[in-house]
Amino acid sequence: MIPYGRETEEKINRHRQMRAKKNFQTEECFTNLSEFVKNMKLQKNSDKKEVVLLECMSNLVANELFDETGVNTILKKKYPALSNNEVVEKLTDYILNGVEKLNDIYENIVIVTNEVFSESTVYSNEMRMYKQVLGKVNCELAKAAVEVEEVIYGQAVLYKNEKVKCMNKKAGLHLIIGGAYQGKLEYARKLYPQIQWADGEIDSFEKIQNAIGIYHFEIYIKRILKNEKLDIKEIIEQIFAKDIQKVIICDEVGYGLVPVDSFERYYREQVGRICTTLAKQADKVTRVVCGIGEKLK
Repeated sequence: MIPYGRETEEKINRHRQMRAKKNFQTEECFTNLSEFVKNMKLQKNSDKKEVVLLECMSNLVANELFDETGVNTILKKKYPALSNNEVVEKLTDYILNGVEKLNDIYENIVIVTNEVFSESTVYSNEMRMYKQVLGKVNCELAKAAVEVEEVIYGQAVLYKNEKVKCMNKKAGLHLIIGGAYQGKLEYARKLYPQIQWADGEIDSFEKIQNAIGIYHFEIYIKRILKNEKLDIKEIIEQIFAKDIQKVIICDEVGYGLVPVDSFERYYREQVGRICTTLAKQADKVTRVVCGIGEKLK
């Protein structure tokens, strides 16, 4: 964590004091993890089995993206014509390369990250890019990890060891939820490689109504709500009027601060209510975190 002021300095000191009693040796690395690891390698006792705690990935990504010492500053100067998607890919690769080098010299690594993907608020391009990079990094780390856990109010939920089985071919509803950039669509496509998909953000209402798989379902709901001529209840009921298999992918948008805008509050509430109803009717409900599915129902 970069000490921007007294508050963050006090937080860093508090963390160090807490860990000092647990035999932690704390080092600060704000950017350029790869170079930092080189120096650690020179100091490391090769005969000693050590555990490294990297905390926290969400701060490291923010530093590389927004701080003047971060790799994004270098990329802008070296490759001014890069698109946002190309920047996201290069940042992701750069950060993961640092983690790989850390993994090369230590037997065990524990990485702490954050869930910042489940809000309905529309952010700036910079914040959207930050979420994309962190989401991709989290997904790649989860693929490589031996164990993946999410801690909710101090309770650890294990994700990594779940054995995912394909849903039977019979008619039914599979609701797949999770934060933005968590790999929900990729996860679903592996389960259902043959079905046709509709994009709730850009496809026609008719195509969405007839599709077996629907992603960006939360944006589809927003499109309906913005059109005063449409009845949200009637349209949602029409989707499930036919006795056919349906796979619905929906972002969780109910976390974080309550939006100031009245429509955004109403929209967030409606997504929550609709997904609650769908979850009750569904044959299967899965929550995807870092590309890993956890069976809820």
